[in-house]
Parts: sequence; structure tokens; C-alpha cells
Amino acid sequence: MRSKVKHLFNYCVVPGQEKAVLKTGKTLEQFVAGLGLDGIELMVYRNVPYFESFEHLAVGVHLNYWPMWLAMYRNDKKTLQRFFPSKEALQEYYGTTYCMGWLRSIRANIKSALVEKPEYLVWHIAECTLEEVFTFEFKHSDLEIVTAAAAVFNRVADEIPEDVLVLFENLWWPGLRLTDPAVVRAFFEKITHKNVGIMLDTGHLMNTDPSLQSERDGVEYILKIVKALGQDRKLIRGLHLNCSLSGEYVKTFKRVYDDKCSNIERMKHIIKIDQHRPFSDTAVQKLLRAIRPDYVVHELAYNDFNDFEQSIALQLAACGKVVPGGDEGG
Repeated sequence: MRSKVKHLFNYCVVPGQEKAVLKTGKTLEQFVAGLGLDGIELMVYRNVPYFESFEHLAVGVHLNYWPMWLAMYRNDKKTLQRFFPSKEALQEYYGTTYCMGWLRSIRANIKSALVEKPEYLVWHIAECTLEEVFTFEFKHSDLEIVTAAAAVFNRVADEIPEDVLVLFENLWWPGLRLTDPAVVRAFFEKITHKNVGIMLDTGHLMNTDPSLQSERDGVEYILKIVKALGQDRKLIRGLHLNCSLSGEYVKTFKRVYDDKCSNIERMKHIIKIDQHRPFSDTAVQKLLRAIRPDYVVHELAYNDFNDFEQSIALQLAACGKVVPGGDEGG
């Protein structure tokens, strides 16, 4: 029997973040407690541990992720040269210039994450080149990507203790989109680590259907996809809970790639697709009842921590969870 669901929020350690939290008048610990949450899902996108430990708060850790990685793994020099014309550019993106160095970097990232003694790790399963981000003309199938991703994971899985759960996250790019049950099954059949599951990102799944018009549409769509997984729906152990209704933008943006596009411009484009807004409709409770996750991560976009606090409280209320000092939602 699964334990009581743990409600968390996403937290990334970047310069100035601690001061940003303190502007709310609370420490990070007080921020968590004030919302009645159980801790954080800590983003560890580095190869060395943080100077300060988050072990007391970090229930889960999100590992580093390279949206474009297949060419590096396959030593596809032609593709790498096209997008990273210099060794410096290649080094900047991957932290190395060759596959074995990249795999060592993944191992180091895992080791840094495990310092926090998390219950689970999150690993993205998707591939998208810097061009495909804009054109949506994907060169690889979901099955091809999950097969390669499983091979990469298995190369480094010995770094992860058996008692640490690994949750693979869906995106809307080729890979583990969750929209094809056969692909989901094929992926997990290839994984050697036994303690695994799915971190279902609700916004990412909503991004696979640009016709969705409302939160309720999104909830019903997610429930349909989950039901289609059959017995594999039991693999869903966590939710990255957020809402994305970006269909209008997806249907209208120009499918053109500019190789002079900056990282900032690319991120602005991705954020317009992947909105990470809070659910406000109590229909979201249908997801919680149907999936019964162990972890619900309120993974939301925010301008500052006062804004973040309000967004989390809004989504908690939609979930029917009591916020200390507030009213019960739903």
C-alpha cells in the first residue's frame, strides 16, 4: 500500500535565490511549512554537491537534462558540428567534447544529487535539437528515442542505490510522451534498475494536444491517456502538477529556425509552449483520485516568491488541500 501523498514544490539553487525567498519574510523552511508542504523537489543541475545541504527538505531531486543529447551519445559528428561549430560551444553545452566525458558528467550529477539523500530522482526522457524546438519537424520516433535513452540510463544506473526510486518524466518532444502505451512498455522493458516509475508532468502532457481549451479539457485528456496505459498506469508515482494551455501559440508560431537564435530567445519560445501555470479548477482532484500519486510537485513558473506562494496556494486549494491559515479548497 502506498503511503500518504507528499506535496512539494520545485526549488532551484541559483545566485540570489535565498535572498529572493527571504523577501517573503520567511526562510525556505518557513516558506515550506507556511504552505503546509512536505518539502521540496530540488533541482541539481551540477556535477558537485551544493555547499549547503538541503537534505532536511529535499524529498526528491531533479537531475540535469540536455534537450539535445542523441548526437553526443551516437558520436554523430556531422550533427554536432552543425549546431556546435567550435569545441568551446560543444564544451559549453555538454560540459565536455566527447561521449565518455558526457557519461562521466551524468554520473557526477547523480552522485551530487544523492548527497541530498532523496527518496527519488527525476530523469527526462526526450530528445529535441535546437532546430526542432522551432520547426517541430522531428527526425526521430518516440521508440527510437526511448530505446537510446534506456541505453544511456543503463550505462550509469549502477550509481543509483536500489532503494532510490527513479522517476522518468514525459515531455511533448519525441521520447516518453506517454501518448503511446506500446512505447511506454518498450521503454520500461529495457530499464535495468528495478525501482522505477513515471513522473507525469501534467503540463507537458497537455502540450501534446493543442486543441485543449480549458483546465477541465486538460484533466479529461490526461485521464484518457492514463487509462489507455492499462496496467502501466501503476508506474505513475508522481505528478509535476501544472497547467499548460498553449494551443493557440503552438498552432500559430512560425516554424522557422534561425541559427543565430540566442539561448534567451529559445527559452522564451519554450516558455510560451510550456506555461507551468497553477490549476485553479477543482476538476484537478479527479486526477489525484484516479492516479493516487506518492508525490505531487507543484512545479510552477513565478516572477518572485510572493507570486510563487500565491500560485502554490491557489493550486493547493484546487487540490482540496488545507493551507495553514487559509480555507480548505474544493
